[in-house]
Amino acid sequence: MSDSDDKTEAPSAHRLQKAREDGQIVMSREAMSFVALLGGFAGIFMILPYLVTDFVHSMKALMANAGTVPMAQGGLLNSTNHAIEAGLSLAVPLAATVAAFCLGAGFLQTGFLIHPGSLLPKLERVSPLAGFKHIAGGGTLPDTFKALAKFAIFAVVLWHISKNAIPTASRMVGLEPGPLLKMMTDLGFSAAASMIGAQLVIAGFDLFWMRFRHMSKLKMSRKDLKDEYRNAEGDPHVKGRQKALRAKAARQRMMAAVKTATVVVTNPTHYAVALVYEKGTGGAPKIVAKGMDDVAARIREIAQDNRVPIVANPPLARALFTLPLESEIPAEHFKVVAAIIAYVWKLKRPAGLSAPLR
Repeated sequence: MSDSDDKTEAPSAHRLQKAREDGQIVMSREAMSFVALLGGFAGIFMILPYLVTDFVHSMKALMANAGTVPMAQGGLLNSTNHAIEAGLSLAVPLAATVAAFCLGAGFLQTGFLIHPGSLLPKLERVSPLAGFKHIAGGGTLPDTFKALAKFAIFAVVLWHISKNAIPTASRMVGLEPGPLLKMMTDLGFSAAASMIGAQLVIAGFDLFWMRFRHMSKLKMSRKDLKDEYRNAEGDPHVKGRQKALRAKAARQRMMAAVKTATVVVTNPTHYAVALVYEKGTGGAPKIVAKGMDDVAARIREIAQDNRVPIVANPPLARALFTLPLESEIPAEHFKVVAAIIAYVWKLKRPAGLSAPLR
């Protein structure tokens, strides 16, 4: 089975972000063509009417004075400059409109991504071997199909435009300049709108195909997903081992704290909570160790070995067990805990305890 057959999983967010950083993004040329046509349409039918009057007046003045322009003293050069300026006054706004539309469409498609590496020359782009592999690999077949489909769509649109234009052309014969210009404008507007509509359909399909092909190229195998997760989050086995080691170290510190506890409150067998209280600190008793079942048994065992008093009080033990380690006991337990600690101190005062309290 080939590698491509194994890549059945959708690309992860990390894979998509990495591809974007490398300049691998969806960029539809047909969408850019549509936007260019739309920009030209907007320029011709929305901007040009406001500029053509000045252009006509400038050209009319130049043509009227063509026979009187002196050949010497730069007269011909000045007339040429005026003609060029008049032409640029039409061409520059139209070109700027198309450029603005294309630039905006490019940024929208790329998500305002600027990748300088894409502008650098690459040998594989001009390599005959790479081109042959592209052809042999079938990469040109979809492009050929798209070209044929685009040709067919535009052929239908042009046939429809011609079918409507032929009767209109016959009515133009003998018309005055005003009505003739209006009829030609309407015909050009209709033809341009039809061409833009056809290009919109082509661009829509091309965008869908480009996104589909882009996602297909970035597909991942299950192994790729596991490797990516391992690299991003760390090996689960290593993380589990580290977590176990941290838990073991925390338990060892907790058991060590039992040796210096003031008293251990028990359930008496299911729960055990070790408390420490330092007289004169102004703070409340603090929980330094807690556990249930086997851990509770270990806490009792350490307390016995270190002559720490053990007091059975099931309601208090269960209540204190729900509190986090290193936290002071809440006010509602002050009275009970104070009584237990006072009792422990009272028993210690006459003569040292020979065995822990039960």
